[in-house]
Amino acid sequence: MRTVHRIAACAAALLCWAAAAGAQMVSPPPPQAAAPPDTLVLSLGAGRDVPAPELRAAGPDSVLFGGEIVVRCVFPTATGEGVLDSLVSRTPWAEIVSLAEGDAPDGGGTEVSIGLRLGRAGPYRLAWADGPHTEQVFHVLGRLAPEDQPSPLREPRRLGWYGWRLLLAFLVALAVLLFWLRLRRRRAVEPGEGEPLPPPAWMEAAVALRDLADGGLDARGEGRAYLHELDLIYRRFLSGRFHIGAVEMTPDEVAGALRLRRHPEAVPTRAADILTRCDLLRFSPGEVPLADCRTQLCAVVEAVADTRVLARYTPVPPDLEVAARLGWQRLQEIAAPPEPVTEGGARV
Repeated sequence: MRTVHRIAACAAALLCWAAAAGAQMVSPPPPQAAAPPDTLVLSLGAGRDVPAPELRAAGPDSVLFGGEIVVRCVFPTATGEGVLDSLVSRTPWAEIVSLAEGDAPDGGGTEVSIGLRLGRAGPYRLAWADGPHTEQVFHVLGRLAPEDQPSPLREPRRLGWYGWRLLLAFLVALAVLLFWLRLRRRRAVEPGEGEPLPPPAWMEAAVALRDLADGGLDARGEGRAYLHELDLIYRRFLSGRFHIGAVEMTPDEVAGALRLRRHPEAVPTRAADILTRCDLLRFSPGEVPLADCRTQLCAVVEAVADTRVLARYTPVPPDLEVAARLGWQRLQEIAAPPEPVTEGGARV
C-alpha cells in the first residue's frame, strides 16, 4: 500500500508540474496598444464659408518618411463647388500634392480626395480645423530600419580582379615615381661638381712670394706693408692647401682648424707661430727691420715647401706652371743660407 501511495503522489506531482509548465508556455493575449501620448494632429482646413466635412477614410495606415497618403472627405452637396480652391494644410510637415473632386458613393454630398506628403515621423491623427480629431492612429515611419531588426551579417566581399588591378596599378605608379626621383637626384649637379680642380695652392703662392721678394718694399723701409702682404699670401696658401677659412681666422683659430683635420702637430704649430710673429712685427710701434722681413719670408717658404703637393693629375695652365717653377727656384735662392766667408774674402 505504501508503494501505491508513493506512486500516486509522484504522479500527482508530475501532473502539477506539467500544468504549471503549460500555463507558462501559453502567454495571455497582448492588450490593445493605446495611442502614444505624443501623437501628432494633422489638421486640414478651408475657407470660412466651407463647412466641416466628414472624414471617411485615409490610407495607408503606415507610410515611410516623405511618403504620401490620401484622405477622403465628404462635403454637403450645396457647398461642394469651389472647395478645391480653398483647401489648405494647417500642419507644416504635411503638404497637399493632389486634389480630386467627385460625387459621394451614397449620393449624399461631394467627395474630395486630398493627397498629402508627410515629412515627419511618428503617430498622428486627422482633424478638420479646430474640430475633434479621428480615433484612428496613423504612423509615419523613418527610412532607417527599427532597432529591433538589425541588419543581417554578410560575408566579407572579395576584391576580385578589379580591386587587384587597381592595387597593381598603384604599385606600378609608385615604383615609376620612385625611379624618376632617384634618376633626377643622380642628374642633379652639386655646386662645383664637374668643374676642373684648381691648381695646387703652392703655385700661386710661389709666384706671389717671388714678386713680393723682388718688389723692394722691405728695401724702401715699408716693412709693415711687406709683412701684411706676406701674411695674406700665407693665409691664402693655407686656405687652398688645407681647405679652411684661414683668411678670416686668428692664428689660434687656424691652428684649431688644422688640428680638427688630423694634420700632424708640426703643421698647426708652425702656422700659428708664423701668423703670430707677423702680427707682432707689423703692429709694433717701431720700424720693422729688414732682417725680420727676410726671416719671415724664409719661414713661409720653408712651411710651403714642407706641405706643398705637386700636380700629377690636376690640369694646370702652362703659363702658371712655368711661372710657378721659376718663382720657386727664385725663392730657393733667397731662402738659401749664406755661404761662410773667410778672412781673405773668399767663400768656402
